[in-house]
Amino acid sequence: MIFLDLLKKFTKKKVTKKIQSRPLTDDEFNEIRSKRQKKMNDILDKISKKGIESLSINEKNFLDNYGKK
Repeated sequence: MIFLDLLKKFTKKKVTKKIQSRPLTDDEFNEIRSKRQKKMNDILDKISKKGIESLSINEKNFLDNYGKK
């Protein structure tokens, strides 16, 4: 019984730690936004040069999910 109680407490602490996260600083937020914008620009350049058929599956998924974040 004691072992199971300890196991439950250990598991709860891990789950709680994963859910809690600190807010991003302005610099971190701006860096992430800048990287996403650069990736978007690279994809749009590729489309303009080679056509939309040249995009990889990851690039297409990025375009599909761009506005959702």
